[in-house]
Amino acid sequence: MRLHCTHESARGRNYVPPPVGNGDISAMIDMQGIQRQTRHCGMIPGIRRAGRRYDTPLRELIPFGFIEQSTGEPVLWTQELDTARALITTDCTYRNGNEIRSEVFAHLDMPVIALRKTFKGPYTFSYILASPESTQLLPKRMQITSAITGHGIDISYTIAGLEPYNGIISLHCDRPAKIDVEGNIFRMTVADGPASFFIVFSDTRDDEDVRGFNRKTVDAVQKNGFDGLIKSHGTSWAEFWTAGHVALPDRLQQEVYETSLYHLRISATKWSIPVGIFDTHWHGRYFGFDEHFCHMGLLTSGHIDIARRVTEFRHRILNKAIQRSFSYFGESNADTGARYFWETDENGDECTPPGFWLEHIFNMANIALSAWNQYLYSGDIIYLAEKGYEVMLRCADFYLSQCVYSLGDGRLIVGKCTDLERLGAGRENAFMTSCGVIATFEAAAKAARILDRDQTKADRWDRTAAGLRESLPGDAGRYIPYPGCDKKSIAVLAGTFPYQCLQADDVRQTSAIDDFLANEKEFGNMYPVGNSVCVWYAAWKGLVFARLGKLDAARTCIAQAANEANCFSEIFEIRNPVHHPWFTTAEGSYVQLVNETLLQSAIGTIQILPQTGDCAFKLPAVGGVSVEAAFKNGVLQSLTLHARVDYSGSLTLPDNTAITLSLSAGSSQTII
Repeated sequence: MRLHCTHESARGRNYVPPPVGNGDISAMIDMQGIQRQTRHCGMIPGIRRAGRRYDTPLRELIPFGFIEQSTGEPVLWTQELDTARALITTDCTYRNGNEIRSEVFAHLDMPVIALRKTFKGPYTFSYILASPESTQLLPKRMQITSAITGHGIDISYTIAGLEPYNGIISLHCDRPAKIDVEGNIFRMTVADGPASFFIVFSDTRDDEDVRGFNRKTVDAVQKNGFDGLIKSHGTSWAEFWTAGHVALPDRLQQEVYETSLYHLRISATKWSIPVGIFDTHWHGRYFGFDEHFCHMGLLTSGHIDIARRVTEFRHRILNKAIQRSFSYFGESNADTGARYFWETDENGDECTPPGFWLEHIFNMANIALSAWNQYLYSGDIIYLAEKGYEVMLRCADFYLSQCVYSLGDGRLIVGKCTDLERLGAGRENAFMTSCGVIATFEAAAKAARILDRDQTKADRWDRTAAGLRESLPGDAGRYIPYPGCDKKSIAVLAGTFPYQCLQADDVRQTSAIDDFLANEKEFGNMYPVGNSVCVWYAAWKGLVFARLGKLDAARTCIAQAANEANCFSEIFEIRNPVHHPWFTTAEGSYVQLVNETLLQSAIGTIQILPQTGDCAFKLPAVGGVSVEAAFKNGVLQSLTLHARVDYSGSLTLPDNTAITLSLSAGSSQTII
């Protein structure tokens, strides 16, 4: 989908340059097709690489400079983000009459930024290897040497970071160019256009043989050129978009859906998914809480293998979480489980700044449930046996041994912790956290029985979950955020989403939902600011409606969320006032909401939901099945199922017709 912004449409709006990326490189590209050092909602365009950090307590991302050119300010401009091809195109007219077209992408499979500039007369491309808003200073702790080569410029560098980084940045132009090096500023001037410029990154994170990796990548760039690279780049993106797709009748809602998936994909690092690979977004650190929503957005869209990166990451760093939980006590105290840090780097180490968020524990529920859902949607029993269950087991053990209290009156509760931050610190028997603990126990028990393991533990997990459910805080016939709380909070929706541990007919849950909705304008943001409902909360609310079967209300929430989107249909953490543009947590929940208004599933059941207009989708269902369907004027026109693994269960059509399914792995069944 092609999304446009112009000098006219940006007036009065919070224009933020869209990013290109590939899960490694992240680069915001402004309306000139460069990275002018201007703040946009607090964000300054620049180049970052996931996993390249300083050894400071907060593990800041290392800056890798920015792109400039020898032009003034444009008087007219148009910028296009093509999410299908992951390509940004800009057209600028300058005060002196010059016109420049820029096409920019970061290759999905290579550490390369490619730019094609179309212009008349001389043009100078500049790469400035500096920190944000600086032109004279190298990024801290970076040392460089540069050499002009047959293909352009090679910049060799060392950085004293979290680990010693040694690398090469190669600049290349496909036209004869006059090369000028001035310290950390590298210029390439061509006499006339068009011309293509390439920035190739390589370091010890890519390959210990840095020079060999660099040479191989540069050779590929020179051999293929801009046209060849964009062709292979486009092929990789086409594979992404065909893995799952949705076609909605409303264009804006479709735009937000595709922009959200685009940004989720380019934010999916080889480790996990941060809220954004930007300095402003906690320097791309990994939140076990937030990454669950990104995971579910990708997972329910059919991008099962990419989503798996999240759960693989948590398994890979499990020992760090185990050490955090019981450290030197050894396996004799193994039932204390594992406790993941609130924010981590790629190594699984603590990166959380001081604050009452250190007392969050519901991130453990999200980590466990990501592992469980990865199994549910993939049907991969080997994954569950070898990786997923181990994470779930350790999270459940942590809750049981360190968080659940048995009171003198026989009640079970979760002890004091930080629940949603708007509710303050030290909340005992907090509703949302308790729902997360209940969901973790019940999912772990189901997984244990599927694998025929830990039956005694599974029974105890189920008993404890039942006891916690009986003790959930309530008042006046409805659940409340914590005992004695007189505030309103979206936390009371957590029994339906994200944790789905309460029945749809639980009157106290539905009463709590109604009570929050009556006050959502005042409490509709994650922080006590503004008077709007942020997109994440709108999506959260919509998912609750969808799971309760209130599809009209859920679709109203889709519209509410989409109307909060910005110039390129991107989502902010909070739009009013502005917090964190291009925010993956909200993107994941918006995508999941759209998906769950089309298709819902559980173990052994698939339900195609009623529609009111023209729409189509290809989405996964629990059990390892992919479902393709199309509606015309609200009438189901076609329906086919494809099985990744053996599947048996029931299918419910929009008119409530039930069909028994039995598919073998690799087979398909056309219903209509």
